[in-house]
Amino acid sequence: MAFGGVEATAIVIAAVLIAIVAFFYSNLGLGGGQLYVPIMDLFFVSLVMKEIVPLSLTFAFVTMLSATYTHSKKNLVDFKLGTKLALAGLIGVVFGTLFTTTVEEEIVKGAFAAMLVLVATKMMYDIYKAKRDSSTSPAVFSSRLMLAGMGVSVLTGLLVGSFGVGGGVVSVPLIIYVFKVEPRRAIGTSALMGAILTPAALAAYALNTTDGVAIYFDLALILAPIVLVMAVLGSTWGLEKLRTKAVKTIFTCGVYLAAFEMVYSLLFLWPPERVTPSVPASP
Repeated sequence: MAFGGVEATAIVIAAVLIAIVAFFYSNLGLGGGQLYVPIMDLFFVSLVMKEIVPLSLTFAFVTMLSATYTHSKKNLVDFKLGTKLALAGLIGVVFGTLFTTTVEEEIVKGAFAAMLVLVATKMMYDIYKAKRDSSTSPAVFSSRLMLAGMGVSVLTGLLVGSFGVGGGVVSVPLIIYVFKVEPRRAIGTSALMGAILTPAALAAYALNTTDGVAIYFDLALILAPIVLVMAVLGSTWGLEKLRTKAVKTIFTCGVYLAAFEMVYSLLFLWPPERVTPSVPASP
């Protein structure tokens, strides 16, 4: 069935919301999956998580690629650091993909909601405490620091593969607090990591032919160009207008909202009523 049984009205509403997410989240070093997934979970009721996550990965890739491009134009991407961390994250991508494709749907949703609450609470704590970020960016990192960072990057890859996010919920704090990189450059470097990890995770889902994974390319072709345009516009605008505190506040509120939606879905909309194509009667 075209669009996986998703109605045209739902696609239009989701497109508007996804466009807004792409506009703002391209400023955060995040793929936007924290909200892409809940939006699709709410409106694309005929799809389950193993079908929603690959779509979110597509949108997250476009968002991260756009953010990488706009940040690199202002020299706000550490390509060497980001590439090394992303290569370590590929290990986590494999295990994350296995998690979502083999574990029960309600467990995946519950884990996703828990992850959102933890991340938003940590960011809110930092805003409340007025935690000072570094104003400079080191050019060289010790081997011990790199090993520690690459270890944490495995968790980034795990989140990317499991939940269809860009991984910035882990990689942005990692680059800011561990590597002491100033926030805007950390965001650009995180975007680079996501631009590498999200297509790797999407490929893992596409190659999975045994666990009922379906990728609705028709939906992706409709929504991905919208994400691309809004992400470029948003990250370009944000680099000129948004302050770091405002960016963090937007992110935190959005993540709490997404966590609420996932919990609501588990408590009141589970199990989902899947739409199945009608089979013509035999003559």
